[in-house]
Amino acid sequence: MKKFLFLNAKYRVDRNTAFALALLPGIMLMVVQQIFLTTHVYEWYLPQLDIPMHIIGGASVAWAVWALMNYARSVKKLPKLPFWFSVFIAVGAAALVGVLWEHYEFLHDVYLHTDEQLAQFGTSDTMKDLADDLIGGFLLSVLIGRKMLKK
Repeated sequence: MKKFLFLNAKYRVDRNTAFALALLPGIMLMVVQQIFLTTHVYEWYLPQLDIPMHIIGGASVAWAVWALMNYARSVKKLPKLPFWFSVFIAVGAAALVGVLWEHYEFLHDVYLHTDEQLAQFGTSDTMKDLADDLIGGFLLSVLIGRKMLKK
């Protein structure tokens, strides 16, 4: 089994473990989000919690993209890309997942709760959520991206 450095850490993991580590933060966040939506946490208790959830969501997508790019570089499937191009790819992925997530929230309200708005509070909320996704993806990319590309 081929081993490679995961996020340029000092330990080596196999491909399946690396993919699981890359996707785990996002999957955990999706589970927590669903719990918050069904228990009305955003609506009744902490509506501001939506902001850090989207920032963490954007960061977790960027984390997965950086991990996958690092894996692809380690098995010689991807050349070493310029730093800002790698940031663009990670932030673009965070934006894409953010748009898909907003569609999920819309469908959640339409098909599961036709008389209530649990996830979508209007266009301004959607735009704020997408901006939060971009901020999370950008911050994570700038914070860990340089370190990863130097090794």
